[in-house]
Amino acid sequence: MRITATCYRRACAALAGVLLVTAVPATALAIPSTPAIAGKQAEADAAQAELDRMNSALEVQIEEYNAITESLDRTREEIRETRAELEAAEVSLADANSKLGDRVTTMYKGGRMAVIDVFLGARSFDDFLTRVDLAVRIGRADAELIAAVKGAKARVEETAMALEQRQAEQIALQSEAGIRAGQIEADVRAQEAFVGQLNGEVEALIAAEEERQRQLAAERARQAAAAAAARAASGKSAAERAATDPSSLGAGHPEVVDIALRYLGVPYVWGSSSPSGFDCSGLTQYCYKEIGVSIPRTSQSQYQTGQHIARDRLDLLQPGDLVFFGTDGDAGRVHHVGMYVGDGNYVHAPYTGTVVRVDSLTARISSRGDYVGASRI
Repeated sequence: MRITATCYRRACAALAGVLLVTAVPATALAIPSTPAIAGKQAEADAAQAELDRMNSALEVQIEEYNAITESLDRTREEIRETRAELEAAEVSLADANSKLGDRVTTMYKGGRMAVIDVFLGARSFDDFLTRVDLAVRIGRADAELIAAVKGAKARVEETAMALEQRQAEQIALQSEAGIRAGQIEADVRAQEAFVGQLNGEVEALIAAEEERQRQLAAERARQAAAAAAARAASGKSAAERAATDPSSLGAGHPEVVDIALRYLGVPYVWGSSSPSGFDCSGLTQYCYKEIGVSIPRTSQSQYQTGQHIARDRLDLLQPGDLVFFGTDGDAGRVHHVGMYVGDGNYVHAPYTGTVVRVDSLTARISSRGDYVGASRI
């Protein structure tokens, strides 16, 4: 069933109403405080923090894999073009050799008489010299043509060999990146199992903590924005973009949200950008391609695309804007991208073992503090 952005926003509004009506007094939500609960919660927090770090590392490796794959595709296209040039050069060489062969055959069939004709047919000594010079020029032209064609063919062959070597190196790099990503992915899965075990032991506490964070999300988002403004005042990261004047921001592409929401539930597959599986930047690139807009493949490149919206201007976000996250909130280490859908939420392909889903942007900002801004395409 197709889920549209309008339907999604209506569902969020309806859910908010239900939560408001069914809210209970804060005193009824008190969590028992015991050394055992506190200790288990601390253990679960530490395990989750490590899982977040590992997922960030995996995304960095996946983006490296995607970049190598993109370069490899370009090299393969150059090889196809070079092979076409080589075929054309071989045809030219064969044609030149054929013409020379025809000329040699004609001379052979004419025998010595053809040479004698040059001497006997001359009406004067000057005419004789002219005929001899013409014969020499014809032979030289034939030789120069073949030499030129052979030279061109040799140059194309040299280019083809260099491209083949580059392709082999890139395939090796792609394989190494894939192996590294697979190793990190295996570690992530083991850590996920550990976190799941801890979460099962403190399920009631986690549920209560999530409720508390929802109530405080707006305040924490404000604090995060203030902290981001302070960081900006003290000096931006070299990779952080200058924000676009709000009055100059375009309308963007809110229609792309409907495309993205069609793929809710599609598995996360690193290195993939198709409806059978997406990674984070693969999802955003594919959805924009569906509306005829081309954007780069990796999250770092997408961060540099379009009009930039500063990290502390969440009020400027519109559905369809791309939202970015960097390690420790550093714009120079962007590793994840999602698409804003409205109401403080975004759709994204989170990490291995999950599916395309909608999460709270404000909750992530308050809990992880790795939001670095947005791009309006």
